[in-house]
Amino acid sequence: MFVHLDCNNFFVSCELVSRPELKGTPVVVANNNDNNGGIILALNQEAKNIGLKRGNPIFQVPKLIEKQHVTVIDVHHNLYHEISHHIMDVVKKTEMVLNFVQYSVDEFFGEMPDDDPTRLRGYLQKLKDLILQETDIPVSCGAGESYTLAKTATHFAKKYPGYRGICIMPAGKREKALSILPVEQVWGIGRRRVKDIKQQGIQTAIDFAHKDEHWIHRVYGVTAARTWKELNGIPAITLASHEKQKSIMYSRTFAHMTSSREVLKRELSNYASAAARRMRKQNALCKAVTIFLATNRHREDLLQYHNDATLRLNTATDDSARIINAVEHLLESIFKEGFQYKQAGVILSQLQHSSGVQLDLFASNQAEEANRQKRLMNAIDGINRKFGPNQIHFAIQGQNAQDEQMAGFMRPHKINGDEEE
Repeated sequence: MFVHLDCNNFFVSCELVSRPELKGTPVVVANNNDNNGGIILALNQEAKNIGLKRGNPIFQVPKLIEKQHVTVIDVHHNLYHEISHHIMDVVKKTEMVLNFVQYSVDEFFGEMPDDDPTRLRGYLQKLKDLILQETDIPVSCGAGESYTLAKTATHFAKKYPGYRGICIMPAGKREKALSILPVEQVWGIGRRRVKDIKQQGIQTAIDFAHKDEHWIHRVYGVTAARTWKELNGIPAITLASHEKQKSIMYSRTFAHMTSSREVLKRELSNYASAAARRMRKQNALCKAVTIFLATNRHREDLLQYHNDATLRLNTATDDSARIINAVEHLLESIFKEGFQYKQAGVILSQLQHSSGVQLDLFASNQAEEANRQKRLMNAIDGINRKFGPNQIHFAIQGQNAQDEQMAGFMRPHKINGDEEE
């Protein structure tokens, strides 16, 4: 059986580890919530019960937050990744789960060599209890004949209290479960396709699973065909294909608006450096760099402007210096005076594995220069891993590069991926 573990309200759960006195009270995690800026990224059940939702701008719900005594905590991505790695270690040490891998910061997949629902529930209960004991993070678990069915089982485990956080979906219960799952909630079916799929009379997961496989492949492509197989209990997805990213994005909604070109240059340089480091960590290179700027669309009393620009590189790179240089060039092309900017971001796209670099035919000494820059980036990354983020950084990133990077809201885009919460 394939198994799926999903941390409950992960960002908030991580914050409550060090602030247990807030348990049982409404708590939300927001990005850059100084001066009522930013949006709600995660919230616990108590916050959901009073009407708050993920994505709510903080400035739109100040009265509700004040009236219900909601605690608003700034986001701490490093903390969440540290706890996520701890959960990985806890599970791996039990040797109960085979091929256990991290899918996202709060989700994990694996396999268990047992199809008996009763025994499997017992194993998963032991894992749940151990993770809670060792990390103080509550998790929900699902098991099924494929990764998609395991993730679907976890959905039911979280939605229906009667499962007590564990749902096993054996072959005999698959059809009944999929008949009550709306097709838009099937993992792997993109939101852009849902409307078209529903127009074909497909309303639930079982409707999708009952369609002809060749028709699914012809109309919606190979990814949808894999999902069709998974829903029918045929494993067709490898996690390696899901871990590849289409792009890496770092962006920030500023606590205070700014009209300064220099401030934007510093912020964007920090995001570029962070994105490049993440890209190197997954042995990838980018062929395109994009930046975007936006004013505060909620301030109708101010002039509005938003724009983006992309630079396609001659050769793919993971060199922070080249990427930051591209960001500077792009900023000059779209920056306009007289606007109060509220958001900016950097996107690295057209990613490819670092082992297959296509060099520029007309450039000289390119291989030698690439090797030199690779050694430099490896040295910088090694020092920063040992002594802390951005201890060594580019001058353009400013004196407080470490703090600036932490202030950015990271949003990695994944193939068929879900949000972190």
